[in-house]
Amino acid sequence: MAKKKSGSKVGLIALLVLVVMLVLAIVGICIDWINTTVTVLGNSTTEGTKLSELFDTFDGLDTELAGSFKAMASFAILTVILAGATTVLAGICKVLGWKLFRFILVIVAIVCVVCGVVSIITSFTFCDKLGGGSIGDLFSGENAPAAGAWLTAIGGVLAGLAGVFAAVKN
Repeated sequence: MAKKKSGSKVGLIALLVLVVMLVLAIVGICIDWINTTVTVLGNSTTEGTKLSELFDTFDGLDTELAGSFKAMASFAILTVILAGATTVLAGICKVLGWKLFRFILVIVAIVCVVCGVVSIITSFTFCDKLGGGSIGDLFSGENAPAAGAWLTAIGGVLAGLAGVFAAVKN
């Protein structure tokens, strides 16, 4: 009987971790996704751009850069959706304990991990395609993934890992 209680607590902790990681991934979508740093005569200024602002910028364009943006945004949104699905499936497994849902949970959780990793990779690729440059010491510009890209990727990867753990421990 004590073993059952211990397993129950572990499953609840895994479910709590899943909820926190889902919130982390959602927050990542809502905050700055790309940081643009511009240096003019040694003075640097960094400006963040949210994913929603990037949607407004690249809406309707059909260029290589727009394609790179669409891939990045697709994996970011898919990561959040899969983190949510992992959380819901883990809750169903916790309450009902059906083996079919455990199997589905493991599959969705693994895909969530993969999408989280691909999300940050496509963010770096998009930043590289956005480009940067410099004119000697007078001017330089650089783009890099901001906190939102990292939070979404980390939230997705850890949600997937917690989902696999929840399936194994239920």
